[in-house]
Amino acid sequence: MSIDGDMILVTALIRPHMEGHVVRALHELPDFPGFTLTDVRGQGRGRGQGGHYVSSETDLTYHRFLELRLVCRTELVGPICDRIAAAAWTGRKGDGVVFTTPVYSFARIREIGRVSEKHDD
Repeated sequence: MSIDGDMILVTALIRPHMEGHVVRALHELPDFPGFTLTDVRGQGRGRGQGGHYVSSETDLTYHRFLELRLVCRTELVGPICDRIAAAAWTGRKGDGVVFTTPVYSFARIREIGRVSEKHDD
């Protein structure tokens, strides 16, 4: 396992109908890092009409988003976040968010599994 402070996790919540735009924008990168997409539901900071949100047991309101996650080198974070934001932008409330988190260790299972397989012999 690599202990490498040069890796960052980029997480973006985007509108589902913007998926194609975001994926195309990421594939245009010369150092495309790959990504994972997950369907998620949640509530933003908006309060809706009337300025407040009151939930009941039978009336919970959630918004659907896609959660895009990728790990990349630190120097790629700015361009990747910019591309995601530009491709996912509609100009309307609820376009989503992009945030980053440090990655303290990173390894491809294919590579570390091979090492442990040699030690098992």
